[in-house]
Amino acid sequence: MKYSIAFRGLPFEPEKRQVIYVENLYDKRINAIIKEIYEQLKWTFKRANLDFIYLPMFFNDEETKEKILYYAPYLTTEIIEKAELRSSYLLGYMSHQENREKITPSLIFSPKKDDEEWIFQGQTVDFDRDGRGLAIQWFEDAAAEIEEEISKEESDTIRFDIPLSNEDDGVPYRSDDDWDGEDSKVEYSSTTGFGDKDVKRYIKHSKKCVEDEEGFTGTTHESAPSSLDEILDEDVRETLEELEKKIERLRLFGIPLDVIVAFVARYETISRLRITDDLTIFLPDYNNIEIKMPALYKAVYLLFIYHRKDGIVLQQLEKYHSDLVYFYRKTKNIEQLTPRQLESINKLESSWDNDGSIYVVLSRIKKLFKNSIDEHLAKHYYIEGRPGQPYNIALSHDLIIWGDEDE
Repeated sequence: MKYSIAFRGLPFEPEKRQVIYVENLYDKRINAIIKEIYEQLKWTFKRANLDFIYLPMFFNDEETKEKILYYAPYLTTEIIEKAELRSSYLLGYMSHQENREKITPSLIFSPKKDDEEWIFQGQTVDFDRDGRGLAIQWFEDAAAEIEEEISKEESDTIRFDIPLSNEDDGVPYRSDDDWDGEDSKVEYSSTTGFGDKDVKRYIKHSKKCVEDEEGFTGTTHESAPSSLDEILDEDVRETLEELEKKIERLRLFGIPLDVIVAFVARYETISRLRITDDLTIFLPDYNNIEIKMPALYKAVYLLFIYHRKDGIVLQQLEKYHSDLVYFYRKTKNIEQLTPRQLESINKLESSWDNDGSIYVVLSRIKKLFKNSIDEHLAKHYYIEGRPGQPYNIALSHDLIIWGDEDE
């Protein structure tokens, strides 16, 4: 049976091609089959350009783990795998809770925004519950049918005219059954301590990964000065475009963002920043992530770390020439800089009023941190400031460690 279902107050932005398994009451046989063929189901829907979401295994999905560890690098795989979520979770947001008991095992998909509500299409799961082969075939047919429906919607060649329920309660539903029942509340595992959270402050949907500093309208990474490119280390193997794709892939989208945030918030911590004796940069409390940088970027970053107490006004960067040369030389592990390297540093120090190279460097340092951890954590580590004012790093001084041993 097909139907429509309305939700209000969803704490995430649903995606059209997500297909979500929902049920009001736990169906042991259907869930057992889904768990048995879960990977095959993921692949079946993926071939149809759809994303199959089965909430009880959401946290055990490898792609989800990767995203969570990017968002919350202080977690371990063992902690993530303890999280549990029931397929009834989303039904707590139904616009008409009196209809909830009518939701048998179903797939919901193709959400449309209607004022303050999201209207999903629903498809009742209907196959021989004891037949693995029949289940696979049913899901394959369902995936093909759903993909066809969504594609038609996207091409504006079809519209759905779904009658209202007999009670005319405002919830579109194709059914001859009467809708009644008692209100019920969302159910999910008590082992997680999940709760409703507003995640907008955590999740950034911007696709622009190199931001111009406020007040600066000059060069961006797409037109970086040649002097800067000439002194990049050979070990920089990922282009900025590749970094941008990785960051976009690891961002948290879809469902259930509020659950992820509520779960990880219990463990959230700001990692120490360690600069080892050989000037390698680590985040020891984030699974010891190493932040790799080209030599010039690292020299600039270490300069701001070293002078973080008062910060550095970019227009006065030349005052720190000897320190910048020192960090660059130590990072490159050389005794003396070549005339070309010195010339490039000299240009960088005065670039705030010239080609803007220093802004490019600061922007790229920001991206290198965001390549490893989500921005809501990365913001503690990169360099920011306002024109004419000291640029600095937000991280507390007591979280910065110089050397291989704790102080």
